Order: sequence, then structure tokens, then C-alpha cells
Amino acid sequence: MIIRYLQKRKRYVKILINVFVILLIIITIPYYQTNIFRFSEPEPFSGNRFYNPYAQTGKMWVKANFHAHTQAFGGITKGKNTQKELIERYTSLGYQILCISNYNQAAQKNEDQQMFFSAYEHGYNINWAHQLVLNAQNTSYFDFPLFQSKSHKQRIINKLIKTNPIIVLSHPSFKHSYEPSDLKYLVNYDFIEGISPVANSIKEWDYALSNGHAVWIMGNDDAHEISNGNNGICWTMINTDSLCADQVFENLKKGNCYATKGWLAQEMNRIISLSVKDNAYELTLEKAADSIILKSDMGKTVAIETNKNNISYTVKPENTYIRAEIFDSEPYNQYTKTYLNPIIRIKGESFIQHNNDAKINVTGTFVFIIIVVIIHAFLIVFLWIINFKKPA
Repeated sequence: MIIRYLQKRKRYVKILINVFVILLIIITIPYYQTNIFRFSEPEPFSGNRFYNPYAQTGKMWVKANFHAHTQAFGGITKGKNTQKELIERYTSLGYQILCISNYNQAAQKNEDQQMFFSAYEHGYNINWAHQLVLNAQNTSYFDFPLFQSKSHKQRIINKLIKTNPIIVLSHPSFKHSYEPSDLKYLVNYDFIEGISPVANSIKEWDYALSNGHAVWIMGNDDAHEISNGNNGICWTMINTDSLCADQVFENLKKGNCYATKGWLAQEMNRIISLSVKDNAYELTLEKAADSIILKSDMGKTVAIETNKNNISYTVKPENTYIRAEIFDSEPYNQYTKTYLNPIIRIKGESFIQHNNDAKINVTGTFVFIIIVVIIHAFLIVFLWIINFKKPA
């Protein structure tokens, strides 16, 4: 019955097949720009010194959301509010920094913004492998729309870093857009969006850290509209001595920041100091927290304190990094969970952000492109057969 139905509508079926094949050829053209990389094996952090992103704590903390969407592209990206409406909303919640990060479209500065960083969310692919690009000088529209291997993801990152922005891997756990096998090897990015209403990617962050990648945590709303359940849920606090945008950006890159999940951006605690001396980790907060948990490699818990404003821990030789999670609650006022950036082992005076490298595998790249050529040739021949070849 189905075959008979298709035979009656042979002309329409043929048109649909033509459209599908032509579209398939078009959307796979970007794969000619593939680079296949040879990744060296990563090494965990090592050394007798420690890099402490909070070694110098400035006099103020600024609140930021780097991931929010407004009306764009006729509404197909689901942003429901104007830029002005979103800025007013976040200003009312006490934010000093709000980035409008529409898909592949960097917003211009609005007169109502207290501090401005250009930002956009890069990526239009079925893997949902997206990147936040902060402080970029221009926008990249290039992507691999269909499948993305580890090498494709590295190729995209390498294209994005050319103007020295901050690169954030967006919601890595969402639809498994960044697998552990990716995070073990990928290089040249700065942050992982560890918490957002879209996805919790703390495990992914720990996996990257455990493989020697000194990447920091970021919390964002990934907001598409104004509502209590979409704004002020996850945010990033950045330490600084002034509201100078350059200094804030520099401290952000150094990891002098932390991420918090809560409700309507209500803060319940702050860092007073964090020090590491003679393998002794010392963290002091403004007030007693419900709990302070110290985590090390692969997220293993190594110390816990409850109802105190400080915690001490002697760093063991097997601990390549130590990071803190702080839980606070207040009567009738929800809760906050704060994730601090780690102290990491280093061998010299400064840290190396990624302990491995990615070099182009010329042979692998050539073979991949030849495969794409063969696939395209097959599709073109197929089109010729169904359209021009006369039956015998």
C-alpha cells in the first residue's frame, strides 16, 4: 500500500530526495576545513608550589551573568525580551555586569549598562557543542553543523581564540555536548560553565581539572526570558579593586572569581581570605556556613566542616588540586551553593593552563578530506542517476 502510494507521487518523492541530497552536500561543505589533531597525553598538575587564584583579594566583588539571550533572528532563538528589558532586570537584582550573548551575534553596548563586555554564544550544530566568547573583537560564524569529533571541537576553539577573548565551554553536560574524552584532551579554552539552570557540569569540570587543565568555573543563567525562575539563579562573582573593565577582565582570566547557585542572586556569604602555605590550605568566610566541603581529584571529598566560617586542610602529595564548595541557608530565604576555583600544583612561578598540546595530524587530515570528497562525489553521481540517466 505504501509502495503504491509512493508510485502515484513519484514526482514529489523525487523532488524531496533532490532537496535532501543537495542540502546534505551544502551543510557538509564546512568539513573541508577539518583539521585532525594528534593530542599528546595530558599530565595531572604537579610540583611543590601552588597557584592560588585568590592570593590577592581586592576590596570589592562584582556580580556578573555572561550568558543571556534577547529577541533576535525573528524569535527562532527563543529570546523573549529586548536588550533594555533584560539589562533593567539584572540591574534590579544587583548585577554590575550583564552580557547579551545571542547566538553568533555580539550585542552593542547599551547606555544602561554599568560595565560592558562583548559576548556571543557560538555554535549551531546538532551536538549542542557551544562556546561563550567574551570580549571578542569580531564574530565567527563558522561551525561544523552535523557531527563533531574531538578534533572538530578543537578546530572551532582554535578559530575562536585568534582575537584573544575568553573562551567558555557552554553547558558541557547538556546532551553530552562535551564528553569526558573531549575534556581530557581539549586545549586553548579558559572556563567551563559549571552551573546553569540548563545543566550542572561540575563532574565535567573535575574531569578537566584532574587531567591537568587549569580552567575556571563560571555560573550563568543562560536566560531566554524575564521571570523569577530564569534570572538570578546562577551567577559569577569577580574580585577586583575597581570597576575598571580591563582589571575585571584580567582578574576573571586569572580565576579570581567564583560561581554561585541560589535564588534571585541573593548572596549569603563571601570569601575573606584563602591562603596556601607549607601545604596548609586555609579558607576564611565572612560568616559561618552550613557546610564547607573540600574536593580534590575527580571530585573526591577530602575535608568537611559544618557551622563554621573557616576550614583548614593539609594538602596531601596525591592532591593535585583542592577546591571548595560552600553551602549556606537562611530561614525563609532559600539557599546558596558556591563553588570556588581550585588551588593547583605548579612547578615554577606561574601555571601552565593546559599540560598537553594538539598538533595537526597532516595524514589524518588528508584522509578525512578525501573521505568527504568521495561522499560528495557519490551524492552528485546519485543526483545525476535519478535525474538524467535514462532507463535501459
